[in-house]
Amino acid sequence: MAHAFREQETPNADASRTPDNTHIGAANLEEALAKFNARLPDKVRKNGVLAIEYLVTASPEDMKGKTRQQQDAYLRDGLKFLEDRHGAVNVVYAGIHRDETTPHMYAYVVPIDTKGKLNCRAFLGGAQALSQLQTEFAQEVGRSHGLQRGLEGSKARHTSIQQYYARVQEATPKTPAIDLPEAKLLEGKDTYGRRVAQSVIEQIGPELNSLRAKAAHTELAKQEAKAAAQARDRAKLLLDQRDNLVAVEREKASKMTQMAKQLKDLILKGGAPLQELQEALRKQVEQVKGRDRAR
Repeated sequence: MAHAFREQETPNADASRTPDNTHIGAANLEEALAKFNARLPDKVRKNGVLAIEYLVTASPEDMKGKTRQQQDAYLRDGLKFLEDRHGAVNVVYAGIHRDETTPHMYAYVVPIDTKGKLNCRAFLGGAQALSQLQTEFAQEVGRSHGLQRGLEGSKARHTSIQQYYARVQEATPKTPAIDLPEAKLLEGKDTYGRRVAQSVIEQIGPELNSLRAKAAHTELAKQEAKAAAQARDRAKLLLDQRDNLVAVEREKASKMTQMAKQLKDLILKGGAPLQELQEALRKQVEQVKGRDRAR
């Protein structure tokens, strides 16, 4: 919560944008902690989970592609999702950070079940439950805001905040000191130049190898990101095709139902109208078969 309220140093936050952050349910650290402590039951197991921290966000591209109003609408629906899942009284504090690279919402929830007991397992028990939670969130919240679920079963791993801070605070690497060889008596320029070049290569060789390894790692990350994007686009295409087929089948079923009702009415009445409907029905069936063959 100290991080949430920016009451501790936050190297990855832009202090000039911190006033744009939003706090929901508490105005400062003390108030948020008081609400949290007041919600805890009198008796807590030694290994009991006291709170869950949720993160509601999207890819940097998706969030930056939304207006401030669209971002707020998405995050507001995300908060309602948590309140419906846990009960609004158990969401003791939430906030929106806009002073980091990607706007996002976080929420602190005391996991009290319907019996009034701390029961985190009931909400997040097991990897399958966590995956299902993300799927439900994508269906109930993300889809209506033009977002797609992340790649299910992805092995991607993000840099932890501790690792990020450690890198930010690392000293800038110093330029390596290079000792140039002295020119020998009567040594030609070409010969001396080759000796200097060889000496430089030998001295900075290890650093060059390190840079090459980092470059290869970066290229691999780019390739994985590209593959994930292609998989997402393919999944969207398949979903669109499925939706189109469902719509066609529904239209066919509706027409058949209407014709069956008309046929029933005419059977009850009998006569020439029945023959006319039979002929119309035959033509409709031929048209449907023709469209099926064309597809």
